[in-house]
Amino acid sequence: MSVYRTIVKNFAANTFGLGVNFIAQIAMVPLYIAFWGVNKYADWILITAFSSFFAMTDLGLNRASNNAFVIKYQQKKYDECKKLQSNAFLFVLCMFAVFFLISVFIYLTIGFKGILGVKYFTEAQASFAFILLITDTFTMMYGRVYHGIYRAISKTHFVIVVDNITRVFNLLILFFCIYFNVNVITMLVLYILPSLAGVLFKHVYSRRIFPSHLSISNFDFVIFKAMIKPALAFMFFPLGQAISAQGMVFVINTLLGGTVLVAFTTTRTLVNFLRQLMNMLSTSINPEICAAYGRNDYRSINDIYNRALVLTFLSTLLCVIGLLIFGPYIYGIWTKHAVVFNEWFFVGMLTVLFVTCLSGLSSVIPLSTNTHERFTIAFILLQAVGVLSSYLLLRLFPRLELVPLALIITETALFIFIIKENNSFLNISLREMFSGLWYQTKFFFQKGKLIFHKVV
Repeated sequence: MSVYRTIVKNFAANTFGLGVNFIAQIAMVPLYIAFWGVNKYADWILITAFSSFFAMTDLGLNRASNNAFVIKYQQKKYDECKKLQSNAFLFVLCMFAVFFLISVFIYLTIGFKGILGVKYFTEAQASFAFILLITDTFTMMYGRVYHGIYRAISKTHFVIVVDNITRVFNLLILFFCIYFNVNVITMLVLYILPSLAGVLFKHVYSRRIFPSHLSISNFDFVIFKAMIKPALAFMFFPLGQAISAQGMVFVINTLLGGTVLVAFTTTRTLVNFLRQLMNMLSTSINPEICAAYGRNDYRSINDIYNRALVLTFLSTLLCVIGLLIFGPYIYGIWTKHAVVFNEWFFVGMLTVLFVTCLSGLSSVIPLSTNTHERFTIAFILLQAVGVLSSYLLLRLFPRLELVPLALIITETALFIFIIKENNSFLNISLREMFSGLWYQTKFFFQKGKLIFHKVV
């Protein structure tokens, strides 16, 4: 199967996931409010938000282990693949046991109602809901250990679809239980059943591909130790994102006030879908770059990367142009003209997001090959510098439209850094990089002309 056909399948599967996320995050909200009321829904938000935090407790090990599994599988080092899987399985189970026992202890002594600030749910409902939700979180985490097997044989799209079908069943259970006013504990017991079924399905189906299973005898401390650095680097990557997102909220609110903060957050939310497109493409090509790295096929890595970067450039540029034309109209309808539209700030944020999409796509090489430690450090530092420089600039000139000026400098610096890192990794010069990008650009325009002529 063509590697690009596989990438298209991955992208389609991720698009399906985007639709499921929309239902979960947007479409379900009116249901909660209509049948539960605002107060009960607020309690649900508190419980789910705190329990979802435990998704980070694998410390990035799953992602690092899955990358390593694909690389070792391509190198036919199957014994190491088994050890990587066992290490990840045991780690997830150990973390689950620790947090499950701590949660039970808190329920029996202090209780979760006061800790979480829950008001509508009873103590038993709040505590059992929390325990069941972290059980679901760790169940999904355990299931993701199997993803390395599917990524190794170019079936990432299959396992993404399985995960999203599982989420659809989760949402259906929530919908009917809320509609028929089922007790929240019963609802959550039913809620975790599709997650357990999804893990069982992955286990049974993956056995046809690779004989992976939980085995204490396969635990290898040397391999586990080797995974710690890339795993921690994966864990710290969201830290840089949090510094940028929450840090800017703090800066804007402190120096410009709540009214301007609303304008800032609404504008950022509107343009952030560009980042989602980049993330979908990056996730789609990640397994194929990882597999090519395992085969020591740097030419394929370079070709996939160049084509994806050109596609990101062209598609993001079209989206930016579209938002420049229709953005003010969309913004007005979305906010019902209750929030002031700052045109220059909007244009500046689109510019920042354009560069961010390019640097984000470029980071797929280190993030796919477990060579991302230097990138993660640079990412965190530059996000912090962006927030700090925005703070200093606004202290001198308190104008919202100057914020993108500070951010564009740090985002461009990150893009230049990752380009240099990638060229060093691929052992190519800057001239060779531009030559490869130009070749892929001509390829896209030739394909476009061919499609146009067929349509005409």
